[in-house]
Amino acid sequence: MVYGIQGQDRSKSIGTGAVLGIAGMGAYYLPVTKDRFVRTAFDIVKNDAEDKVELLNKAAVEITEKKLKPENKLFLSQLGVSETVDAINAKCIELTKSITDKDSVKAMKKDFDDNFKMFKKSEALMDNVPSQAFSKIRWTNFGWGAVIGFVLGTVFGSFSGNNNQLPPQL
Repeated sequence: MVYGIQGQDRSKSIGTGAVLGIAGMGAYYLPVTKDRFVRTAFDIVKNDAEDKVELLNKAAVEITEKKLKPENKLFLSQLGVSETVDAINAKCIELTKSITDKDSVKAMKKDFDDNFKMFKKSEALMDNVPSQAFSKIRWTNFGWGAVIGFVLGTVFGSFSGNNNQLPPQL
């Protein structure tokens, strides 16, 4: 005799997990707090700046090798940076300072903090960063809610089965 979750109990456990997982997806609609919004929005700005610095460094290497690719030329022109190593270095310093300078970071976070209520009222008032921040927070809530709901449902479903008996005494 094999002990543990049997066929019908296993499907009941998984079914209960799926139901509570779907219910947990409702965490998408949990309210977004101001602190979490400010942290997430700053992280998005920081990651964007770091990505731009990385691409600028690649473009600088291509310039020194005299093999600047057309997509990097377009990237440099979109940022308003001339195709010189000095201009690229200056832009890298500017971007790095915008995410590391204490006063710049404080001002940016204060701006997100001050505009939080306005952003929360209407998505039409948001630019790219606040929109991404709200979306990221909601989808993170959605994922965690689904996982936690599924795990709890599976555990509850396995405990509610009929075949949860102790093994016979020898």
